[in-house]
Amino acid sequence: MIKRCFALALALALSLLATSPVMAEETWTDLGIYLFALEIEGDAQIRNVTADVDVGFDDIVDNLDMGYFGYIEHRRGKWSFIGDFLHLAVSDDRSTASDGILQVELDAEFKQTTWEGFVGYRILEREYNAADLGLDLLVGARYTELEVDLDSEATLLGLTRSRDRSRDEDWIDTVLALRLQYGGREGWGSSFWVDVGDGSDSSSEQFMALATYRGDSNWRFFGGYRYYNLEYETGSGTSKFEADLDYTGPIFGAAYRM
Repeated sequence: MIKRCFALALALALSLLATSPVMAEETWTDLGIYLFALEIEGDAQIRNVTADVDVGFDDIVDNLDMGYFGYIEHRRGKWSFIGDFLHLAVSDDRSTASDGILQVELDAEFKQTTWEGFVGYRILEREYNAADLGLDLLVGARYTELEVDLDSEATLLGLTRSRDRSRDEDWIDTVLALRLQYGGREGWGSSFWVDVGDGSDSSSEQFMALATYRGDSNWRFFGGYRYYNLEYETGSGTSKFEADLDYTGPIFGAAYRM
């Protein structure tokens, strides 16, 4: 669905390119931090074991070991240079008992690091209702490192059996993106972002819809919704690893312009 919408938006952008007026030269840099109140759903497979993933925001908050989210954007005339960073580490220790006979302990750890870098060009710039409407076409790359550890220990009538499943994979997707922005230098505005990525063993897609507010200072505040999907598959048999995960939820942040 996102890929189809992206294709339609790209066709519209190219049709408007020829009539795009010249944009005034400007140079600035935004440094931003944000909170992604995400939920994770999907499935992951290590060797012959497949696990359903359904981690709500409450579970992530309770078991969050580490989380960093930030970005930087440099604008020079029609050109944009964007970097985004996400690091998330979640662990969960569980213990259950049944009639004092069966005891099951599960240690689960999930780590992800994602770096994104884009170069964009403003292909459309117009004034609409005393505000600026701009459309950027961007190309870049998305680097992802995903580590999943599953350690289980079951005790039945004094006999204990342990099973460990651990996998660490990284990959790079080439990404094509569109961003539509609307607003003035102060007050309320909006921003919409859609991208699709593809790699040798992977694919990804992302959508963001944000409301923004900038006062008479250099600070800008934003909030909205973000959806991100990753798919990765490699190996077979005892070396197989597969992941299909959706990250969804509200996003809130602030950025300072220099």
